[in-house]
Amino acid sequence: MKLAAKQRNAFSLALDATAAGQATLDVDIKGPSGLALARHYAFDVKAATQVLARRSIRTLAKGESLTLTSDMFSDLVPGTGSVSVSASLSTALDAATILKALDRYPYGCSEQITSRAMPLLYVNELAAGAHLAMDTEVDQRIRDAIERLLARQGSNGSFGLWSAGGDDAWLDAYVTDFLTRAREKGFAVPDVLFKNALDRIRNSVVNGNEPEKDGGRDLAYGLYVLARNGAAPIGDLRYLADTKLNNLATPIAKSQLAAALALVGDRNRAERVYGAALDSLAPKPVLEFGRTDYGSQLRDAAALVSLASEGNAPKATLTQAVSRVETARGLTPYTSTQENAWLVLAARALAKENLSIEVDGQPVKTALYRSYKADMLSGKPLKITNTGDAPVQAVVSVSGSPVTPEPAASNGFKIERSYYTLDGKPADISKVKQNQRFAVVLKITEAKPEYGHIMVSDYLPAGLEIDNPKLVSSGDSGTLDWIEDGEEPEDTEFRDDRFTAAVDRASDSKSVFTVAYVVRAVSPGKYVLPQAYVEDMYNPSRYGRTGTGTVEVRAAK
Repeated sequence: MKLAAKQRNAFSLALDATAAGQATLDVDIKGPSGLALARHYAFDVKAATQVLARRSIRTLAKGESLTLTSDMFSDLVPGTGSVSVSASLSTALDAATILKALDRYPYGCSEQITSRAMPLLYVNELAAGAHLAMDTEVDQRIRDAIERLLARQGSNGSFGLWSAGGDDAWLDAYVTDFLTRAREKGFAVPDVLFKNALDRIRNSVVNGNEPEKDGGRDLAYGLYVLARNGAAPIGDLRYLADTKLNNLATPIAKSQLAAALALVGDRNRAERVYGAALDSLAPKPVLEFGRTDYGSQLRDAAALVSLASEGNAPKATLTQAVSRVETARGLTPYTSTQENAWLVLAARALAKENLSIEVDGQPVKTALYRSYKADMLSGKPLKITNTGDAPVQAVVSVSGSPVTPEPAASNGFKIERSYYTLDGKPADISKVKQNQRFAVVLKITEAKPEYGHIMVSDYLPAGLEIDNPKLVSSGDSGTLDWIEDGEEPEDTEFRDDRFTAAVDRASDSKSVFTVAYVVRAVSPGKYVLPQAYVEDMYNPSRYGRTGTGTVEVRAAK
């Protein structure tokens, strides 16, 4: 475009996104007397569809090969595809797939921050550190997690799920377990804050109920963390093992007690309690609802594998525990962050297996855990061959955003998204004018309410932005007081690309609840309206999603 002296001009430039990633726009201006100006603008382009993962299992007999090619990503939005491959003796402990799932998990309560960071402490033991295809270095992620968790610590040493301080002794133990392991690996955790966390656990152990009253979940984990720090009361451990073992309500609690006994050198009792933990894992597990310790049969079985390996339990115990993991993993294709964290820790127990594999002709003598982005396989297929005598279980997980969006679905939850003017009149969002504002109302129906930590998320079309975070359905401002069944979330986030609300539910909660926020139309153009989504974060087989749509924002005249 050429401008004469004192001439002004304005024009619109249409941008069409063809792939996800970072796009750039360069502007060069040249004028008289050698005038030269250059501007560089970067745009983050995101897919409008939810990330999906396709997991497949293949047994490689002696001499058999598996080839990974770029064809696996043909139905995914360019720039979003990746593949994780694990080759080991287990079909359930596919650490590469699990680490990738943790890496892309979008939410950030204290449990989730911990669950994403804990496995990263051990990626080198999995021979996976150089092959995770992550965007930032592992050590920095761990340091960031430590900083975020310590910001959630209250003055009494406790940790809140979404904010500073709380009243969840199991969460306190879990976070402090991670901080303990991080210190063992050489990461800096301030002494005063760490001491406060340990003191909190010590007080919880001293003042806790007897196991027959509450199942001893918090007590067992607290004792394990104290034992890991050389501060466990040995008499209490032996008392529980000898007189209260049957009152411990969960397999993970028994596993933690056994690991604590192993740490203090009481091997005989430890082996007996490990055996009790194994016996309490059902050979034919079922999906559980409403556990207050973020757990499941799969999580507990994986924890037993990890803690039994850590405590040098008999090999037979470890082998049978791995079998329990395999069975529980088959219950559902969905796993929580808690399950994934302990599955990776369990994979460490098998990481030193003696295998014989070749990757593009290069020998590998241990279990294989690697991830690759789609462009790494462009024109360069990867061949994995079993060169040993024993069969090898290869688990391949392809993930990315599909070109064709998934249809609306309801599995335990139904979510409906509606748009209104700010005074409560229904609005058509498909064609709007620049600067118009709307209330987005997300109505969730749970036919049979269950205890759970629920996350509601709504991703924004690129032409809209969240307008005033204070205008929500909790009724604080009164502006949206026409909304029915408004729920006060435990936490809300108003980001550039999405709105999220964390809601705690109980079995006696109302079947219907709503959350809402306000958006403004800002950028003229045609956009995809992404799906809204609801899930039980610790039982992700329970979820719901809306369909997609379109939004056209017209320029204000």
